[in-house]
Amino acid sequence: MDMFWLNHEQLLKGVNLGFQRYLSRQVKWDRRLIGIFGAKGVGKTTLLLQRIKLAYGDSHEALYLPLDNIWFQERCMLSETVRQFYEEGGRHLFLDNVHRYGSWVQAIECLHDDYPDMQIVFAAPLLVEGEKTEMPFDGKGDWYTLHTMSFREYLSYEGALDLKPVPLDELLLNHAEVTQQVMDEVNIVPIFRNYLEHGCYPFYWEDPDAFNFRLPDLVDVDLPAIRQMNNAMFRKMKQLLIQLAQEAPEFPRMQALTSKYEADNTHIHRLLGYIKEIGVLRILQVRKEDGTLARSYRSFLANTNLMASLFREMERVYVGETFFVDQMSNCGTVELLHNGDYRVNEKYTFMIGDPLMDYERIKNVENAFAAIHGQPKSVGNKIPVWALGLCY
Repeated sequence: MDMFWLNHEQLLKGVNLGFQRYLSRQVKWDRRLIGIFGAKGVGKTTLLLQRIKLAYGDSHEALYLPLDNIWFQERCMLSETVRQFYEEGGRHLFLDNVHRYGSWVQAIECLHDDYPDMQIVFAAPLLVEGEKTEMPFDGKGDWYTLHTMSFREYLSYEGALDLKPVPLDELLLNHAEVTQQVMDEVNIVPIFRNYLEHGCYPFYWEDPDAFNFRLPDLVDVDLPAIRQMNNAMFRKMKQLLIQLAQEAPEFPRMQALTSKYEADNTHIHRLLGYIKEIGVLRILQVRKEDGTLARSYRSFLANTNLMASLFREMERVYVGETFFVDQMSNCGTVELLHNGDYRVNEKYTFMIGDPLMDYERIKNVENAFAAIHGQPKSVGNKIPVWALGLCY
């Protein structure tokens, strides 16, 4: 037990409370059971440690336990550790990397039942998010997803501008005033360029020189153990991921994929499901004019940082589309329409492009906007694409 307390105390010493992610203000911290989900590298551990330091300080009321610790892997001593923690007065348990602990859902359920006056907060990768609905907690828990840093958060982290999140409805109603306010305060162009290259993941600031080398690690998750897939399937999934990333936004025909990977449609769709779970690629299915889904897709790397690390030269419209899909997907729903436009939250239509494109067809259309990469300010219903990064 002393070893865990020592690790807990050492980690808290390095925690900075100067900047906190958007989710820290949204979580209902008084709930007994809280799950924080998110892709690898988005800052889940920091979120847990900041909460402990802010709410409990040096008190032993709260304990941080990383379940990827070798002690839990080899000796399965979680229940005994928690028993000691509780008997010493601990009432707030923070479990990290729970996916590395065998039968973790059942383990947390037992702790939840055995200690009715103890709070449990756990963090897990995005790839197990689909299991949330299967958790046998009778709706007693609150589940949250921590996304990559928004452009608004990056502005704050860099000390350029502190701005509260602007809900999309409010932003689209007042986008000219909002964008002008931001541009009056900062030179937005170089800051936005930096964000596109390295602003999505908090670990950039730990070692900027190693950032591009660490990004590929986001793919190396514990998927084989969690999804009970063999190594051959995992290798095939990574090969498919690399192909889709290289060919994005174009998406290969399904027949070509089944032929190349010697697999049927069901197997390919299973691999695509794994790819989406990892959180490094988004695949949007085209919605036809009659509202039904077509058998065609477009794929997008999860964010522009991944694009910048993989490709030296990035086509401007695709950069704008990737940024748009990323930011809007993190705070709403995004659909890809048959004509290449996007529909957000089933209400707003967006045409994505650069300043040289023709936007006349949406000029007088209700709830239709152009999100433009490279436009300095809002004009009519044309909005700089960076403004859509202020929503969370």
